[in-house]
Amino acid sequence: MSERAAFGVVIRFYQNETETTERIKENSLSQTTLFNCVSTITEKLKSEEFPEAFVNEIWDDIKHIRGKKNDDIQNQPIRNMLNLDYEYNANRWYEATIIFACVYMVLALDCPNKENCLSIIKEKGAYNEDAKPYFEPFEQAVIKLKENQAKHPSAYGIETEQPKEEQKKLSEAEWLASEKHFSWKFDKLRTILACKSHEEQFHEYIEECKREENLPNPSKAYLDLLKVQIQYLQRQISQKNNPSINVNDIVDALKDHKFSNERAAELLEIINYALYSKQYPEDICGNLDNKIKLFRQAASTQSEKDSNPDNEESSEKATQKVKSVAIMELLKLLDKGTAHNDLTDICKFIAFLTGNSHKSIYNDAQNGITFSPKHHAQDIERANELFKSLNMSISIDKQKQY
Repeated sequence: MSERAAFGVVIRFYQNETETTERIKENSLSQTTLFNCVSTITEKLKSEEFPEAFVNEIWDDIKHIRGKKNDDIQNQPIRNMLNLDYEYNANRWYEATIIFACVYMVLALDCPNKENCLSIIKEKGAYNEDAKPYFEPFEQAVIKLKENQAKHPSAYGIETEQPKEEQKKLSEAEWLASEKHFSWKFDKLRTILACKSHEEQFHEYIEECKREENLPNPSKAYLDLLKVQIQYLQRQISQKNNPSINVNDIVDALKDHKFSNERAAELLEIINYALYSKQYPEDICGNLDNKIKLFRQAASTQSEKDSNPDNEESSEKATQKVKSVAIMELLKLLDKGTAHNDLTDICKFIAFLTGNSHKSIYNDAQNGITFSPKHHAQDIERANELFKSLNMSISIDKQKQY
């Protein structure tokens, strides 16, 4: 079709001349030779992944068509390839523009995605004001033909998607009847599958859901019933096949191993992804999402604190050390200190009262708790004031190691 359309334009140049164009002479450039040349060039450009790289070479090699005296055929490789064995006795420079305009039209219709190549062909073919009247009729024919194709695609053998038929609007009575039908259909399916295992039921409901979705007019009510049942079976299967997971246990383990807040959030995200992929209940995954957000917030706060060079130790850590020593001193006063009880049990008791990590408290106590006057002085002073108000013979010495 594209070559036929190009022929319809080029034939006018063989028949008539205008104020701005000359007539092409058959004895100078026959129509057969012209279209053989166009066909060879278009086949070459269509076959290349980057055809624009070859346009300049082809244009330069057909300079002879633009009016220069013919050289020996050995020095004209492109003429040899295109089988241009005719003689030129007149200076008809416009014939090369006509050839390139035909190539442009064929490629624009057959390969519209080769935009760079088309742009270079146009640049070469319409290279000055005298050449434009020979090139523009082909460009205008392409635009007009594409407009006609868009308006009447079937006339050009172009298939178009048929608009979907409007779904039939049901009356209220028909809608209720439809709802009852699918409710009955779902109950029947559930009765048939009742004797099967949860895993088998799960796969059967999945298949039934796919079958319904592939129907021309799937029932939303029926699909909703199937999806609710699928979610229920997912929870049953996950609870049966996997041990119960306590999110707080995971968080405590991360704190015990002294992971940074940022790193803890990253590890929780990995765990959360694994649980989601194994179809764990949403309440577990939802709790993990909340914990991840808390760790991210803590990491952001910690980052702000770390940006202050004077903040060598967080206030939370400072409070933990002072609280731990205060409780140890109370236990010592009651003769329940390390002389009478295991350090591990004491640290567990402190963790219970303070809500801090048992592992962290134990590590501090085992290594010997020391204070920094800069960061602990205020907490120690507050603790000693409380001891004094309770008439206890206890005080914390900020210079001492506990």
